[in-house]
Amino acid sequence: MTDRPPLGRRSSRRAWLAAAAALALAGPRAVRAAEAHALERIDDLRPLLARVRRERVPLLLFFSTPGCPYCIEVRRNYLAPRARDPRAGVLIREVDIVAQRSFVDTDGAPITEARFAARFGVRVVPVVLMVDERLTPLVDPLVGLDAAGFYDRYLANAIEAATAKLRGR
Repeated sequence: MTDRPPLGRRSSRRAWLAAAAALALAGPRAVRAAEAHALERIDDLRPLLARVRRERVPLLLFFSTPGCPYCIEVRRNYLAPRARDPRAGVLIREVDIVAQRSFVDTDGAPITEARFAARFGVRVVPVVLMVDERLTPLVDPLVGLDAAGFYDRYLANAIEAATAKLRGR
């Protein structure tokens, strides 16, 4: 969808399988903990993007993979609390960059989460990207997770900037 360069090097299938195996070995407790912080997935882009247009709020796309420890941290500590807050001012949806799960694209045709992620050039995770109703990026994506502890501020700044751009301020 964009002419941007890829956001990183293609993840290998072996790395993905190792991450999935690690999650499976972690057992039901880890799976339940991950589910407690689950984010909504896309089922149909058309009503979602209509809501972005109507409410004038950005759509935050969270690109992740199963078992990615950085994805788990971003989801649990930064995105899940905002997703539960009706005053967050952003719609949040998670996209698994290796999933073959399909949803309805803007043209009414099915698209897999993996193909949707590839459309944006996402090859590493976690990535947070804010888009408008045409799926145009509003601000630079947040790639990775910082070690200094400023991620929440980076995320808040990105949401504010995306909202301001969307509303023409």
